[in-house]
Amino acid sequence: MATFISVRSCTARAVLLVLWLVNFHAWAREDIVRPPNTPAIGGPAGVTDSQVAIFYRTFQDAIYLARHTALYWPCDAANDEIFTRYFEPGDAEFVKNMFRAIANIDLTLDLSNPETVRQLADQPLSYNKYFTGLSIHFLDDHPGLTQPGVVWDGTLSCHLNRPLLGFMVPTFGGTSALMSVCKRMYAMLPMLQDVETAPNWAIDPSKDKSNGLQYYDGYGCQNLGDTDSSNLHSTGSVMLHELMHFPGLFSDVPHYAATIPSQIQFSSTPHVISDFFGDWPKNGYGPYNSAEIKRFLPRDHSYFEWKPTYNADNYVSYAVSQYYSRVCGRKFGEAPSEKAAYPNRHPPSNPFP
Repeated sequence: MATFISVRSCTARAVLLVLWLVNFHAWAREDIVRPPNTPAIGGPAGVTDSQVAIFYRTFQDAIYLARHTALYWPCDAANDEIFTRYFEPGDAEFVKNMFRAIANIDLTLDLSNPETVRQLADQPLSYNKYFTGLSIHFLDDHPGLTQPGVVWDGTLSCHLNRPLLGFMVPTFGGTSALMSVCKRMYAMLPMLQDVETAPNWAIDPSKDKSNGLQYYDGYGCQNLGDTDSSNLHSTGSVMLHELMHFPGLFSDVPHYAATIPSQIQFSSTPHVISDFFGDWPKNGYGPYNSAEIKRFLPRDHSYFEWKPTYNADNYVSYAVSQYYSRVCGRKFGEAPSEKAAYPNRHPPSNPFP
């Protein structure tokens, strides 16, 4: 259960909101709903209905993370410790609208009224109309990548030696997209629910059980550490990262094209939120490197200056830090180093061995 962790004037609303959202999440997981605008979701031949349900659950978890971020928006994001770890104060309105777009929340809706928030939190998840332009293929490269007109050179693939978890290829100028979710993602990352509440398979036999069952690091709030790290990540957060690469999803976000320039590397589609690669940090992945991008506005290999709004993991790092701060009832500090951002975590129970 969430506990009181803030001292600002809107905290009563915040604490209640955590309880509403946690209750909603437990309910939502009992029944995978497929509302209107659900993207095309598939996988290789031979997958079972229960495995297909895992695909839908992964997508739903990404929307849920975005919804939590949008509903539990800081009272003063420009001065919020977690928000300003990953974004400039002036980015607040834009970033808020990005999460609202993913969560299908009206960009003009006033969420200052707790009753409005409660009613919205009680509703089932709904999907943005632009998700009809998204097709997701699980466990392998999307078969549509080889279709005529799709710009894909194979440099992104689930079959590369590097541990790629998934990738997005925008099509038709970014109005649609093909997402590939690699099989190794499920071997490396747990589902969102297993990070929140440690499952039985995560019991650590090496730990002292005199005070009850103990779990592997990275499973359950008490085992997530004290700072932002990969322990806060799940298959749902990877899915959220990939959704950031779909520009058509943000067609209604004010000033999107003006905020996300066309010069960002590695995309033939304009205005795509991408992944940073440069001299320092080496890349934009993980909470430490995301915070470094915000601190230093580094230049990529093309000597183009990056802002935090250009990098997909800045959004994800903020979302998961905010989420677990509320779910676990304590704030997570800034990652002190790139090494600390990637602690060892016992592999999850893999539904696709």
